[in-house]
Amino acid sequence: MKRRALALAAGALLLAAACAAPPRKAETEQTVSDSARGVRYVVPAGWKFSDAEIRSPHGSLLTLRVYDLVEADKKFVAGLPDTLIPQLLEWAQLYYRVEGEPIRTATTVAGLPASELVYPVRVRPKDPPSKVIYWVVIRKTRLFVLRAAFPANGLATDEPVLRNVVAGWTFLE
Repeated sequence: MKRRALALAAGALLLAAACAAPPRKAETEQTVSDSARGVRYVVPAGWKFSDAEIRSPHGSLLTLRVYDLVEADKKFVAGLPDTLIPQLLEWAQLYYRVEGEPIRTATTVAGLPASELVYPVRVRPKDPPSKVIYWVVIRKTRLFVLRAAFPANGLATDEPVLRNVVAGWTFLE
């Protein structure tokens, strides 16, 4: 019985993976309106995109996470973005060797006040340095966290492009 249930679960996972939309490549600049997350952004020509993620030909990546703050702890919300920083560090450490404190800058995203945190990182100790950038912005009752991650060989070309994507970010009503 357990073996059959396991086989059914494995089959369901394989079917779900097969049905998932593969990343699409933007042959020309393409505007994405993501009503589920309430955002609109432009995918640069030649970049792949799928489900709140865009990826450059070099492997740089911009991802979006959206959190509902309605039921969140009031002290956590009142302390944002400071209360989120330990989680951002932990997220960066899942994939990289973080090599120092983040550089924090006040900025705007889609006209709203935001915080930008830039972490110096490496994939392995002997690899060239790179960085991970987080933009944290609150809009109404939602917390938006954008994360840009760059391979060392894509940093110089892709960082300005991703900063341009974030600069053109808009929120849907």
